[in-house]
Amino acid sequence: MTVRNRLSLQFTFLFAVLLFILLAGIYSLVERNRRINFYEKLDDRAMTVAQFYLAEDNLSEEGFMAVLKKYPRSLNQEVIRIYNRRFEPVFIREDSLRWSKEILQRAVTEKKLHFTWQGQQASAIYYVDNSGDFIIIATALDAAGMESVRQLGWIMLVAFLVSLLITYMLGRIFSRMALTPINRVIANVKIIRATSLDSRLQVSSRKHDEIDELCVTINNLLEHLEQSFESQRAFIANASHELRTPIAAIMGEAEIALLQNRDTEEYKVTLQNVVEDSARLTSLINSLLELAQANMDNNDLQLICMNELLWEVVDEWSNGGKYPVKLIFSFGTDVTKVTMPGNRHLLFLALGNVVKNAIKFSNGAAVHCELNYTGNQIIILIKDQGIGIPADEKDKIFRPFYRSANAIRFDGFGIGLSLTEKIIRLHNGTIEVQSEPGVGTTFRFVFPR
Repeated sequence: MTVRNRLSLQFTFLFAVLLFILLAGIYSLVERNRRINFYEKLDDRAMTVAQFYLAEDNLSEEGFMAVLKKYPRSLNQEVIRIYNRRFEPVFIREDSLRWSKEILQRAVTEKKLHFTWQGQQASAIYYVDNSGDFIIIATALDAAGMESVRQLGWIMLVAFLVSLLITYMLGRIFSRMALTPINRVIANVKIIRATSLDSRLQVSSRKHDEIDELCVTINNLLEHLEQSFESQRAFIANASHELRTPIAAIMGEAEIALLQNRDTEEYKVTLQNVVEDSARLTSLINSLLELAQANMDNNDLQLICMNELLWEVVDEWSNGGKYPVKLIFSFGTDVTKVTMPGNRHLLFLALGNVVKNAIKFSNGAAVHCELNYTGNQIIILIKDQGIGIPADEKDKIFRPFYRSANAIRFDGFGIGLSLTEKIIRLHNGTIEVQSEPGVGTTFRFVFPR
């Protein structure tokens, strides 16, 4: 069942329940009022009969004349009975209709009694007169009132069915109008392919409802997909280029060495070049594997004391104190403040890449690493006094295989910072870079605790 049909049926069902309750309430109220009004007529009729037979000597002449005028106005299928206190019929002879003593006794006890008998309404009153106490019972059929209520019921039934049909049709119209934005979103998403991931869904600038939130969510997904595809294409292109270079160098050295016979020293030089190019190739492959590992959704999380991890990073890349790396802790003595869940190996790689670059580009100048805690955030600062990064290249340093113009003379593949950025983002962290060419660079890492 389509959403449009489901919405139409749900809307119709809800309206049907509410309308049924309303019509049933109206019908019950009308029927109740009919019964009450007819009981009042029976009460009045019983009182008129009592006054006609029993109260001539108690009423004025004008009052009795009014009773004489009302007496002939009988009700439909009216039957009147008068009983004395000994429950004996008087004035009007009993025929087929005989009231039981239980009903007569109830009339005496309750003074006024309303009940239903064989589909007709009946009223019994206890009338006190100077000549004695009497029970008058009047019964009749409210044919006109029942017919009016029956016609009202049929009218309500027809109106109920017609209303349901109209409601269903209106429900389909309104559901189509409500689903039009969703259908438009579906149509726009259907035409988006891998070659058109730069397309975005239109978001209203004047209002912001659930449809706009859906469009924003889809646009964010497309943004991530586009970045992933771009990264994949750039990765493949750059990896292919970077891998060809050492392979070509190895093959060139080997081919040149085989062109003619050479002495031992020349072969040693050739083999040394092959070993260096092979080491470079191995290092590149390891970097590519680490980059691929950072692209994976890694759930191997554990609680990490960032002060211990930073110690390990500094110890690894300072080469036993050969390179001056100063470590500063500013969080006090409570190590729980700088403890967070994460992948220890990946974080070691991320921080190690930055520390290694700081040492490499500082030409022996001191590197400062500071660990701090503020609010619910763990902050790591890595500051060097190296060559710095040009302002127009700061947004590009996290691209795979990208290298700044002033860093070409240093060894590297341009993978480290890209790897670091992916690992930090995997841990819901952020990176801020401040740099000035010739002065130095500061990396600021912020992790939610």
